[in-house]
Amino acid sequence: MPLLRPVSDEPIAIRQALEEGWQGFRRHAWVLIALTLILGGLNLLCWLLYRHSGGLLDRGLPQSSPLQLGEATVALVAYLLSGFWLLVGLIHGAERALDHQPPRLGMLLRCDGRAVARLAWSVLVLLLLLALVRQSGELSSWLLTLLLPRLGELPMWAAWAVVIYVLADQVLLLPITVLGDQAGLAAFRSGRLATDRHWLHALGLLLVVSLVLLAGFLLLVGLAVALPWALCTLTAAYRQLFVLKLASGQPQDQR
Repeated sequence: MPLLRPVSDEPIAIRQALEEGWQGFRRHAWVLIALTLILGGLNLLCWLLYRHSGGLLDRGLPQSSPLQLGEATVALVAYLLSGFWLLVGLIHGAERALDHQPPRLGMLLRCDGRAVARLAWSVLVLLLLLALVRQSGELSSWLLTLLLPRLGELPMWAAWAVVIYVLADQVLLLPITVLGDQAGLAAFRSGRLATDRHWLHALGLLLVVSLVLLAGFLLLVGLAVALPWALCTLTAAYRQLFVLKLASGQPQDQR
């Protein structure tokens, strides 16, 4: 799969992305909020069913009956798929909103199976990498503690620094995967091409988006606003780096 290469060497304009994201969200807020409530509600329902079934690990696999195990497995898979379905729908809606094209709720509710699969694979690769970094830090910390107890915490601090670096480096992973038709390592490498040279700006965007989501989480109901706004902001930042502007001012996606 060919890599998605940025069309601009400029760093991410964080304030511009935040403002464009807000304007795009505000123009079509009710559609994006309705999509979040419908699929977010489905996602929450699947999680509650999973918890009601006892989960896969709470009681242990040997102690779980086949019926409970099957129920927990189906609920967990449905929970993950509905979450990816929500993210894909919101990113497609954000793209249309930023293009001044009214997103239609019925269109956004159609499940884009290929995009969901790409997103699931990209997120899995990222999580595996982060888990590997964390496990390496724990192992190094254990070994160093045996030799130099006072320095035993240093590898864990280094591991957390690498985790933060990777998260900032992959801040545009979602729109790259959904809109750029990338998946797995290709999406990871495309993200690095875009953000590595201006990593501090990527870190700043990650902090801003995280604060938006945190504010929505603390307000509870505000998540229905914070999540679409955050994804509109990420999509606006993606368009700064990967979408050409024609002479007419119309965007041209580089895929």
